[in-house]
Amino acid sequence: MRITVSRTGGFAGIRPPPIVLDTATLAAAAKKRVEQLVAACGFFDLPATLTASEKSADQFLHHITVAGDDGREHSITLHADAASAPLRDLLHLVRGGA
Repeated sequence: MRITVSRTGGFAGIRPPPIVLDTATLAAAAKKRVEQLVAACGFFDLPATLTASEKSADQFLHHITVAGDDGREHSITLHADAASAPLRDLLHLVRGGA
């Protein structure tokens, strides 16, 4: 599974480079945790856009693409405050390098 996360927005509008995580490079336990989080948040069933109830001009937008080993691929864009707990955990895990 390959997960790509990029972030835009914020006060300064800085765009750090995308982070790409390939679970094939992870230890078995870390790979399993990533796969569990993808399943727990129902990633492949999420709508293309998740918005927070309260928006602000300085809010971060996260763009996430997951390419599964089974050939499925899905992308979403979300405000940080709109993420479910498993999706937030997935974001933190990927941004932290698993």
